[in-house]
Amino acid sequence: MTRLSSKALRIIKTCNLYASCISSGISIAVVGPCLLDFQELVHTDTEHIAIIFTCRSAGYLAGSLLGGALFDLTEKKQFLMTVLNFLIALSVFAIPWSGTVEMLAGWLVLSGLSTGALDTGLNVCCLNLWGKESGPFYQALHFTYSFGSLLAPLIVAPFLGDYHHESLINGTYSILNETSVEFSCNFNNTSTNFNNYNTFHSSEIPSLTYAYLIMGGYSLLVAVSFLTVCIIAPLDVGISKSETTETKQENIAFVTIVVMLAFSLLFVVTGTQISYAQMIATHSVKGPLHLTSVIGSYVTSSFWAALTISRFSSIFFAIKFSSLAVIVFDLIIYLAGAVVLQFLAASREWALWLATVLLGFGLASLFASVITWVERYITVSNKILGLFASGSAFGEMVIPYVIGYFLEKIPEVLSYVVTASCVLSILLTVILYLILRNKQDKYVEKEGIPNIAFDANA
Repeated sequence: MTRLSSKALRIIKTCNLYASCISSGISIAVVGPCLLDFQELVHTDTEHIAIIFTCRSAGYLAGSLLGGALFDLTEKKQFLMTVLNFLIALSVFAIPWSGTVEMLAGWLVLSGLSTGALDTGLNVCCLNLWGKESGPFYQALHFTYSFGSLLAPLIVAPFLGDYHHESLINGTYSILNETSVEFSCNFNNTSTNFNNYNTFHSSEIPSLTYAYLIMGGYSLLVAVSFLTVCIIAPLDVGISKSETTETKQENIAFVTIVVMLAFSLLFVVTGTQISYAQMIATHSVKGPLHLTSVIGSYVTSSFWAALTISRFSSIFFAIKFSSLAVIVFDLIIYLAGAVVLQFLAASREWALWLATVLLGFGLASLFASVITWVERYITVSNKILGLFASGSAFGEMVIPYVIGYFLEKIPEVLSYVVTASCVLSILLTVILYLILRNKQDKYVEKEGIPNIAFDANA
């Protein structure tokens, strides 16, 4: 059999990473739009079905930390990612067959666990494959995740039941324990009518099952693609990093400080991103503008649209500019959005729309840019990436909870938190810059050897 070149292997593996990120994005984002169908599927109410989000979040957190350890322990990283993709496919296939809340929560724990571990491996694998050149490829990785999150509601929409709400009150159902991009589901009352109950008749297969078969089939194809790479490209064959680059000896204290600062920055940035996405609809209705819930939903959609467009644009910015330059550009837009939200959006609807779009653009690529920035000065192992992922996950739980706790009494709390987090993000970035500015890039070219830092067996 003809042996593939190292460059061809890198391209194939990178395509696999992107396909897997789409699968992860779909599996994470699909739960929100299906919530009412799940409620009827397992014969429970809104209050009790909410436990599935907590279980999935706990699984994702555990998976992020476990994945960091597993990927550092094994040399067969491609095989481990293959197994995790198969587990995601299994959970997606099984979810619509759940008959109880406990069974549904169990499958979502497995989904969260495998997705959390896989996300850690995918991120580090992309960095290892492209090394010094990883900027645009890493931005593309995060764009594909957002793309999968956008695909999820489009895939399930034709298969969802038909629901309407009986009375109109200013209530929004928000899941505060989300660990990734979620779509807020606005509820007007806890009493919900199911117009399409026949969809869930005990003698029939729920129509939602077909949507999950489509998504599970895609996840299975991704797993097979990873398995194919494992077969055609044994992991112990290829060019090692030591043959192409040498890295500086790292100081433990220096690495610890950088990791702690990056952890804190990602905690704030990701927590603010998810908080705004979840709470802006409620803020639009209960805040000073008193908009309708429909307009609040449109405002939320504009945030996700801006975020996705920005992540796509960041791929090309990362080719031309350094990670630090992209971060500075993002923070400027982030600050502009926070200022508009704080001082204008309370009395002008157009300002709320403008602030939302600016925040979507400003927050979109910060996570990926921060990782690629610090990766040039320290070795981002799977354990370190697992810490970064868990920091983001904690931020996605803590910050929305704080906002939700005070939202009833202080509707402006969202703008206060966004502004405070923006200032804190800028402060943490400045501190990181002061620490890193006099440090040499870890990629040091050997004489006569191009500085291409990658591991074809990553």
